Amino acid sequence: MARKGKFLYLLEYAALKATLAFFGSMNIDRASDTGGWLGSRIGPRLPFSNRARDNIARAMPELTAEERERIVTGMWDNLGRTIAEYAHLPVFARPEERHRFDVVHAEALRALAASGNGGIFVSGHFANWEILPVVMQFEGLAGGEVYRHANNPYVNEWMIALRERVTQAVQVPKGAPGARTLVKLLREDKFIAMLTDQKMNDGVEAKLFGLRAMTTPAPAGLAVRYNVPIVPAWLERVKGATFRVTVYDPITPRPGADPVEDIMRITQELNDFLEARIRERPHEWLWLHNRWTKQKKTRRGRLARQTKN
Repeated sequence: MARKGKFLYLLEYAALKATLAFFGSMNIDRASDTGGWLGSRIGPRLPFSNRARDNIARAMPELTAEERERIVTGMWDNLGRTIAEYAHLPVFARPEERHRFDVVHAEALRALAASGNGGIFVSGHFANWEILPVVMQFEGLAGGEVYRHANNPYVNEWMIALRERVTQAVQVPKGAPGARTLVKLLREDKFIAMLTDQKMNDGVEAKLFGLRAMTTPAPAGLAVRYNVPIVPAWLERVKGATFRVTVYDPITPRPGADPVEDIMRITQELNDFLEARIRERPHEWLWLHNRWTKQKKTRRGRLARQTKN
């Protein structure tokens, strides 16, 4: 790491810690409200918010400019709250704070836990996306969560340690480095949480809002290979720092189906699920991703080879 780069990383990390100390000096609800207030007033003015405006216009061209702007402002309110809530993430995992989570179809989660077969939870960057592994812990679903390596190594190390402490979940890096760990967890009949709404350059081509979107085939590939269910889950911010987690019917591999075709089917079903949830509460999704950037299409043959390895 170059000296200049290291200095900038340390500066960024120090700013993060100072921000978290500021929000940590408040209780959860006040911190969330303050973060939302700051986010909704500062965020829309930042230049990279134009990416969110462009994404919304591409995905939902039927909306007016005023409607798009309300979504951007709401997105920043949610993002500001989420940042503030990082300072209180360990508190969320305390049994006395369980009232903050309304789990719809909780009985399905408990049935999965009792089955002893493991599975894969798939969601996106909705509301506070760090909450799903906390709920899994409450419901007795031991396993791991897949994370994307932060550019800043100091921030990355801090995030991994925080998540491990809060959720007790194994932290699995996205991509090839974490593949072996994912396989080990599934073979041990554990559960995995994954967010699949970000662009994956070497993924497969699927549709999202009718647009070409390079998408990770990882959950579908694991489900097909190890015959485990994929459980779509949706997080909503009900009010302030309280949430609703809705668990949907599992998506399962089709017996006797061609593995590649089944992976493509499941991947598209997951994108359809994400799109439907985004349309319901567009202000709670993170529109800042470069989700629809043109990328080279992954060859079907390579995917076929991967399913046989």
